[in-house]
Amino acid sequence: MTEYTINNLPTETFIEILLKTDGQTLIRCRQVCKKWKETIDNTDILWQEMCRREFSKSSKIAKKKSGNIITWYHVYRNLKLWADVFSYDKTVKEFYKFNLHDTSHILEVNYGVLPIKDAKGTTFYDMLDLKYIPVAFPEKKYLKISNNDIATVVHIKSAIYIQRTVSDPSYMSEVYFKADKYVLDGELLFFFNNRDIFKCNLLQKDLSAKLIHHCNYDIKEIQYNNKTLFLFTDRGKILNIYEDNSVKETKINCPAEWIVHIKNINAVDDRNFICYSRTLFKIETDDNCHLYLDFPPITALYFYIDIVLIGLKNGSILVYRLSKQKKSQRPMFEPLVELPDGKFAVQLDVCERKSGPVILAATFLELYVIDIKFFPNEPATKNTFTNNKLDMYQRLKRLKERLEST
Repeated sequence: MTEYTINNLPTETFIEILLKTDGQTLIRCRQVCKKWKETIDNTDILWQEMCRREFSKSSKIAKKKSGNIITWYHVYRNLKLWADVFSYDKTVKEFYKFNLHDTSHILEVNYGVLPIKDAKGTTFYDMLDLKYIPVAFPEKKYLKISNNDIATVVHIKSAIYIQRTVSDPSYMSEVYFKADKYVLDGELLFFFNNRDIFKCNLLQKDLSAKLIHHCNYDIKEIQYNNKTLFLFTDRGKILNIYEDNSVKETKINCPAEWIVHIKNINAVDDRNFICYSRTLFKIETDDNCHLYLDFPPITALYFYIDIVLIGLKNGSILVYRLSKQKKSQRPMFEPLVELPDGKFAVQLDVCERKSGPVILAATFLELYVIDIKFFPNEPATKNTFTNNKLDMYQRLKRLKERLEST
């Protein structure tokens, strides 16, 4: 088939052909001509499919954190380069100085938004350019704040406040539930209160929560992936709750006497998770399973499936790559950066941008931004108020008013 006939195919047919290729072929096809490049760059489903095939778990993490500040194309090309992260320029800058000594100054980056807690309250920053979002919450003990195109959820103490964007005034726009932890995924919200697990569909007219299961154990972590809810318990049990509310129970593959020593769980699903305490380290992914009993004391950790970022008390941030580990050998770490002045990270987070990843490292009193330039010549993106961003801003403002009145 000649180039002329290919160029005269309907766009839909051309995309169908491209979907049968792989990521590297797609990148080469972008270089054929301007028309091909525009078609490929403007068809994000192509890159979403490549991410699904090559980075099925880590790409979801990256997109959920970055939100709409990058496309699936940028997610794909960034994740491709993480394997060679050491060969790129990195800058370490102090971004924020806190007034209080604390171990949880930053809340998890979500939807391209960074919440920062300090003495006067919680402020928000746009991860596109780290500029201040003009809304601040009153000083309270916030545990988690999540956004998406539909709703904003704020977790404070043992309750969650939900604010959603509605076009029909007859639909409820806000609701409050008692909750210990929650997970937001698209239009679905799952949470648990004590041992009762609830589900709320954020597209329904009335924002009511339905009890779907009662757990026989205390719950430490809740996640949702591929239409399955995952509960990690204090007894080393993992519960999978499926769409039909059927439940499957499995055990973490770890000697029972070590389960009680596990203090932290960082999970994506029942096959991709990390359990660790001060020196005990257990990691499972689709392709690897590692257990260490004499691990270097961890001060902060970020789980990116094959890539794990680990903060140590000497101020270094190390990269632990599962694919590089050898059986029956001590774990191999690769130093990425070291924080200045003897500071060490107590929190780590990552957000992908068009030019490359940004690592956030919070200490007791500072927040450092580690900027890694995978694509230093990437043109700066103008920060504009899209409809989705404006909707989120309005939800945050309404939540601020609600929280100030409580």
